[in-house]
Amino acid sequence: MENGYFIKNIDSKSKDYLNAKYPLFSENEYKRRFDLLENILIQNKLDKIIIYEAIGSGSAIQYFTGWHTTQEALAEVNSDEKINLYVEHYNHLPMAEKLVNKITKLFWGERQLSQKIFPKIMEDLQEGSTIGVIGRLPYSYIKQIQKNNIKVIDIFSDYNLMRSIKSNEELSWLKIAAALTDEGINNLVENLTPGLNEHEMSQITQSGYLKHGGHKIINFFGITNMDNPDNCVPYQYTSNKIISADDIITTEISSHFWNYPGQVLRTIGFKKMNTLYSELHEVGDEVFKNIFSILRDGTSIDEINEISSTIESGNFSIWDDLIHGYGGGYLDPVIGTKSRPASHYPGFKFKENMTVVIQPNVITRDHNAGIQTGELVHIQKDKAVRLHTFKQGYIEI
Repeated sequence: MENGYFIKNIDSKSKDYLNAKYPLFSENEYKRRFDLLENILIQNKLDKIIIYEAIGSGSAIQYFTGWHTTQEALAEVNSDEKINLYVEHYNHLPMAEKLVNKITKLFWGERQLSQKIFPKIMEDLQEGSTIGVIGRLPYSYIKQIQKNNIKVIDIFSDYNLMRSIKSNEELSWLKIAAALTDEGINNLVENLTPGLNEHEMSQITQSGYLKHGGHKIINFFGITNMDNPDNCVPYQYTSNKIISADDIITTEISSHFWNYPGQVLRTIGFKKMNTLYSELHEVGDEVFKNIFSILRDGTSIDEINEISSTIESGNFSIWDDLIHGYGGGYLDPVIGTKSRPASHYPGFKFKENMTVVIQPNVITRDHNAGIQTGELVHIQKDKAVRLHTFKQGYIEI
């Protein structure tokens, strides 16, 4: 498939966002998000909410203000439909001015967020006040909170739950991200040849989406000889390893559109799979298909576990998570299998407009061989739908 095919086929609303100079959510969308945050403030009887992020880590600053944290950012939220946002560095302010919404008041952090800005924020709080925190506050901030005898409530789990349900506008951005990710893996498949190394594979993958406005989150590759395997899951960093015609390659690819990601997982090779890999992939594809067929509003984890039990009954297991929420972070639920459990969610049921990655990384018990299959999907009221259109199953070049 030629480059640009997947981007050309997204819907017109998504294309409008993609073609904008800087894509922005509507003010109604930001009002919806602020209302959710204000509900948390009221329910927990908080005097204010503090959001802290640094070095591009975290998504809450962007979610509520529109600014994508670069060096360091601190947001102060009160119950007056206004957010005070302090941004470093000074030369980042012109970009921030283009991205922040109307409920956000933008300030320079003066390179003194903890020494000057945060103490001022604390000044209007009485001893014994309660604040909610999203993000990882450095110790210098925590010391000031302790000094003023202020109670802290970690509301990240509330934020996490908020992010798990996507609005229609967010779904449009995720559709773009899915198409960008498809461009990446398609470009890899179209240009992959024996003799390349893993660094070159990553370059080829990114070349598929960079020209369309996508950026890298994940380019994970696992490369091993199909007939003498010693790898069962993709690695997080590329190496100088050279690909041969006898190798089989597991991939996990994610490109993002302004921090909204897609994700595809595929197994790629230059020849037909041998008996072992055919069996591994058959199990993985069946588990994906069966989970996908039952995912809807109200599906329980017990139903997922019943399907995934076929992995163990075939004397296989998994290494990677079986399912995880995605889009705004690595979200709940994170589900494993009986032989490789993950987190526990008693009574959890999937909800309409969640987006999750189904990724049966079926492996041998000795951890020598494994496959990747799966992708990001959108859960609707009565079914799940694919966000990706790149072909499924084993990819033979």
